[in-house]
Amino acid sequence: MSHNGGEAVQAETFDRLIDRVGKLLEQFGRHDSLLEMGDYSIYGDYWGFPQVKVTVENLELLRPDIVERLQGVVADFPGWEIVVAVAVPEHISDWPDMGLYIRPHEIIDGLQRQYFPAEYQTIEYAGSRRGTEQD
Repeated sequence: MSHNGGEAVQAETFDRLIDRVGKLLEQFGRHDSLLEMGDYSIYGDYWGFPQVKVTVENLELLRPDIVERLQGVVADFPGWEIVVAVAVPEHISDWPDMGLYIRPHEIIDGLQRQYFPAEYQTIEYAGSRRGTEQD
């Protein structure tokens, strides 16, 4: 298979994964639109890496049951991951970068819960681990 053919297959896989991620998240919140902020956004351009990027603006979307379902989706796409970045609009300038890497076999947890309201500080994900420099 040529390099371009491989890229086309990857782009098709990206499209399938982004569609499934979108269908799942729309059950729990509103996607950003041009007219208003929603609860999340999905970066829609494939840029050559096997990942889908989701920005979460509503911490409710970090619930373990939702993250577990996202992991179930990406499990159907070996070698791919869902990158979840936390970007709460009121805290864009005073919270550090943080998020999750959701892979078929693991969740890498880079959340800095000390910044979250109390009700979100105890969120835990089964089988997760903290990120390292090798991630």
